[in-house]
Amino acid sequence: MATEAINLKPLIATSGNKSTGVVVTGFKDAAVDPVRTEHGTLYQLRVKQPGLASAINQFNIRFAYDVAQNANVATPRVVPVKAPDGGQQAVLEVEFDSEEALLEHLTFIEGRLTAAEKARKYDLKADLAVSGQSERATYHVVRYRVAGQVWDTTSATAGSNRTRHRHDLFGLQPAVGLLGLPQQLLGGPDGQRWRNPADWRDRYTAQLNTYDGIDPEDIEIPEDDAEKAKEAQEARRWAELAASALQVATTDAAFVIGYVPAEGARPDFDAALASTNLRTHLRGPLDFTGTNQAMASGRKLVNRAYADNAITELEHAVLTGTTPAAYLHDDPREAVVNLVRLVDRVVFPSDIPSLRRTTKVLVEPSPAHLRAKHAETRGEIRSALLTAAVGGVDLPAAAMDTPHQKIVRQGIPTTGLSAAELIAAATSAEPSDGRDAARAELAHIAVPGLVNGKVLLGSYGSTGDRRAVSTKLVAARITDDGVRLFIEAIDAFAEVMKLRAGHKVTPRPGASAGRLRRVADGSVATTDKPADSEWFTSHWPVENTDSDGGVGTPSALSPSEQWAEKLKDTTGLVDNARKAVTTLSTHFEDMHALVGPDREMTAEERESWQDELDKLEPIVVKAGTYLRKLRYRPTDTGTTTGGIGDFTFGTEEAE
Repeated sequence: MATEAINLKPLIATSGNKSTGVVVTGFKDAAVDPVRTEHGTLYQLRVKQPGLASAINQFNIRFAYDVAQNANVATPRVVPVKAPDGGQQAVLEVEFDSEEALLEHLTFIEGRLTAAEKARKYDLKADLAVSGQSERATYHVVRYRVAGQVWDTTSATAGSNRTRHRHDLFGLQPAVGLLGLPQQLLGGPDGQRWRNPADWRDRYTAQLNTYDGIDPEDIEIPEDDAEKAKEAQEARRWAELAASALQVATTDAAFVIGYVPAEGARPDFDAALASTNLRTHLRGPLDFTGTNQAMASGRKLVNRAYADNAITELEHAVLTGTTPAAYLHDDPREAVVNLVRLVDRVVFPSDIPSLRRTTKVLVEPSPAHLRAKHAETRGEIRSALLTAAVGGVDLPAAAMDTPHQKIVRQGIPTTGLSAAELIAAATSAEPSDGRDAARAELAHIAVPGLVNGKVLLGSYGSTGDRRAVSTKLVAARITDDGVRLFIEAIDAFAEVMKLRAGHKVTPRPGASAGRLRRVADGSVATTDKPADSEWFTSHWPVENTDSDGGVGTPSALSPSEQWAEKLKDTTGLVDNARKAVTTLSTHFEDMHALVGPDREMTAEERESWQDELDKLEPIVVKAGTYLRKLRYRPTDTGTTTGGIGDFTFGTEEAE
């Protein structure tokens, strides 16, 4: 881990001497933070990280669903590393059957990161270049065993995309953090790697420093010597990388160095890591205080609805946070149903007078012209009102099921059934339109409980499986298992509402038996754990196996590295193309002066000239076609698999 940190001396400071005993005083509370989770306490070492980051992480909860559902991706065995006393160290051990299996897995993960990147509404790499990555990443140590080779690396628990882009700004592929650096990049043999970062970081940095301060344009490319031209192009590339690397700043980072399992619980280090990552990404996009914009807009809507007699005095008090939502009904389930329908009636109304009122208060266009941005704004208002009504429970808007803009124009439909009737209809054994409608509304009403219980992740950033919330709910409500989970979420949220109201809460019968699914050995099994994110994302099974292997460096290039090698061949070709096209354009201009309207040409001469132009035209057209293809940026965000031919850059054509 030393290669990941700078200014190590304060961390390894000691006191005492041989006679009194030497004590390491560097790891004090000022440098190590305890992070408590339901699976135990993690200890994070806070240090300054240099420009080069660690590895992207393939094993946290962000990718678990995608990998578990993809039969073409090699799934590694993940086991805890045992200490001599039998305890579990803060290290995970991952075993792949072969180098090919590891590369296939890595290709898939890189593809998922690329897909997430394309789905962003901003350029993270450009943001990092400006800010130097101000947000801290968190890493932990992973021990890899692959076909007899063993090596350790630090992987990002939170911050895979930031780590990837810090690599990119240094001219490195994502594979380098996990596999090590191909020695051929620095003139070494093909097929060999430096696995240990200490073996290659200094070498790579020294190469960058060699070209630091050199303007790439000052490196001339000779046109008469192909070998020297290639060397000059490589030197220009390193000069460009050196300039790019200066955009990455030294930042704060956290490294997990300790783990103490929860008392009485089975050690589950990877689950503890995943839970911290969930907490990081489940934070709300808004600070739901009494002064934020969403709450201010929500309060205007509520006050106006009350003035128009559209809601009662009690409902007004609940939505403004002065009366607990539990008072909406004596039955806890009915209180949850009433609250969700109340907020929907105010924020997503269906009757004409309420549609007009909402549009006017929010200064929106007519319902027919509402767009996605208006739906998102209303979703934030809905979260703010639910938060206020329940009494401060943070419900992130990004994790809620914000209706599509078409539904917003018409309002959210409701069956009008009581909670008991709704559950009875949803759990009916006979398929019917009524059962489908009941399940759809039950899923919608359950969402606040699912979000509060960290079961449902929003489709923002790179967190979770990137299906939209509505897609996840549709997938869940077609199963009896999913409907039972919705009922549990409603009951759990009802308990939160009662607690916030100061009411006594008695444990529900069977509340400890969740209807969750765990994927193990390709089969789906019911567990006895309470509701959490496993229902939607699955979880890595823990196996107690040990294996031995030697240390080695042979390794093939990953698809992204193969692609980077191919891109090197294009270095300088754009400049050559620009010169060639400029020459061609100038040549045409000169030719036009010779054969233009002022030139007296015979019919035979002009016919011969036209024949020559006809031969030239398809060449120019073909060049224009490829120019458009080069400018095209594919927008496919699907899963990437396969080899170099269809890696993460897409194969679609622009036509």
